[in-house]
Amino acid sequence: MLYELITKELPYLRRYARAMTGDQMAGDLCVEAMLQEHVLKPQPTEAPLPKTRIDLFSLLDSILADPAKLPVTNLSVPAFQNLSSRSRRALFLTAVEQLDSSAVESILKIGPEELANVLKEAERDLASSLATEVLIIEDEAMIAFQLKEIIESLGHNMVARATTREEAVNQARATRPGLMLVDIQLADNSSGLDAMDEIFKFHKVPSIVITAYPERLLSGRENEPAFLIPKPFRADHVKTVISQALLTQAAS
Repeated sequence: MLYELITKELPYLRRYARAMTGDQMAGDLCVEAMLQEHVLKPQPTEAPLPKTRIDLFSLLDSILADPAKLPVTNLSVPAFQNLSSRSRRALFLTAVEQLDSSAVESILKIGPEELANVLKEAERDLASSLATEVLIIEDEAMIAFQLKEIIESLGHNMVARATTREEAVNQARATRPGLMLVDIQLADNSSGLDAMDEIFKFHKVPSIVITAYPERLLSGRENEPAFLIPKPFRADHVKTVISQALLTQAAS
């Protein structure tokens, strides 16, 4: 049972540790140290073995939270340099691992109010760490304007807007955006997904599909987006998914 749990969660534990240390080797060593200390080493009766995903993340976080326990010193984390360690951990666990608030509180050993404050601080500081140029591929002017306001509130900038497949490809080639927000159905009845496929041939970029037709993404086609927001959307949902997409890219 424990072996199956560790096997299933090992890639995610490594992803978390690598993102928080900013180094693949150091992250993997943190995971190894956690397993050696809390799984492979004989444990006192009062220290039961981990039974859940949250248990494993809690044990790993206790290493990441203490510089004295890190297996490598003088680490830098360029993608998150403006965020404190706890802010980085809270934001990553919430946005990328998609753990609920109670789970994150348990892992970080903080209460609900403190977590809310930490996440608010993290989102504010994240804007200056991961601020980027955004290409909005959307033919409806009002929706494009709403998205522009949302990304600007996060510290990003709309570098261009496209309403057709051809325009989207041309704008992506000219501007090389750091993020794309993409509608499926465009003005000339072309597909935003086809535009993404063509853009990915010369520019790999985190992309979020925002669409009223989510069922069109269930066909098993190549390059289906990892991030999807159905219309009508909520601003807070869009903000969370943008953070998730950029954090995942920075940690990869």
